[in-house]
Amino acid sequence: MPFLRYDVTSGDWVVFSPERARRPHEFRRLMASAATPAEGTGPCPFCPGNEWMTGREIYAVRASGGPNDAGWRIRVVPNKFPALRIEEDNQHVEEGPLFRRLGGCGAHEVVIESPQHDTFLAYQPVEHIAELLGVLQFRHNDLLKDARIQQIVIFKNHGERAGTSLRHPHWQVIATPVVPRLLRLKHRLATDYFDLTGHCLYCEMVREEIAAEARLVALTERFVALAPYAAHMPFETWILPRYHQASFGQASAAELRELAELLRQVLLKLSTALNNPDFNLTINTVPRGEENEPYFLWHLQILPRLTTPAGFELGSGMSINLVLPEEAAAYLRDQEINS
Repeated sequence: MPFLRYDVTSGDWVVFSPERARRPHEFRRLMASAATPAEGTGPCPFCPGNEWMTGREIYAVRASGGPNDAGWRIRVVPNKFPALRIEEDNQHVEEGPLFRRLGGCGAHEVVIESPQHDTFLAYQPVEHIAELLGVLQFRHNDLLKDARIQQIVIFKNHGERAGTSLRHPHWQVIATPVVPRLLRLKHRLATDYFDLTGHCLYCEMVREEIAAEARLVALTERFVALAPYAAHMPFETWILPRYHQASFGQASAAELRELAELLRQVLLKLSTALNNPDFNLTINTVPRGEENEPYFLWHLQILPRLTTPAGFELGSGMSINLVLPEEAAAYLRDQEINS
């Protein structure tokens, strides 16, 4: 069963989920050669007709049929090898003066983008991407109805270097009983800035980046895509609202439609510029109970996996970026795409 242990040296919680070691790609990574294909030869559990392979359907957008039937456009199912499970408790256990354990309560869901096995998100219609964002938002808000859940982490892994185990395009939603340390740190820094200045750090950053122009990738009425001033990796790209809104769960349908159009444009630019790179995409938002706070601005981060962290990065926690964000943004702006 999954559980969490507290690392007193870093102030973070570590999820232990031994069951996930049974994932096929983990065995291939450990036992097979580097030439092993990223995907096996068996049927894809995310393709239409194989709904029985995914277990209980949580939610779906479909034109016809019932749960676990074909006819869907977007489908939400439980992760077969969950990092956390809703059936577990969140009981704290003291196992020694420095050893604290927490039950593996949470949720781990897979959001299957579409019935198409090989269609990259950027090549989906804007309307479909907007519908997908709406499903992600629905799962975010629905999971927060459980009072044990403190944070929702929404992410997409694209490509083997980004950690994907199945080629069929999908996202993942993990609900955690604690706020992870990195997010706690970001929220604390933003809170400190607000307490000092009375302004939202991220809203100020958006205004400064729009005024500077050098790191802008694209701009719409409600959103901005940019390469952050201190980007941690080459071609790191953020998409942020241009107005204050702390929680992704509060974005309107019209806002999600505009976000879908910009996200599609940015992904097409990255794909054209970098030959369809592996990447991670995360949606950063506030934890439970802070949806209306003035200190934070929800946003998307797109993190291309063009380099591999080595000894210095892993030993120090500092990043080495080989591409200036100004150059990355200019290169992306110049990419011509067929929208």
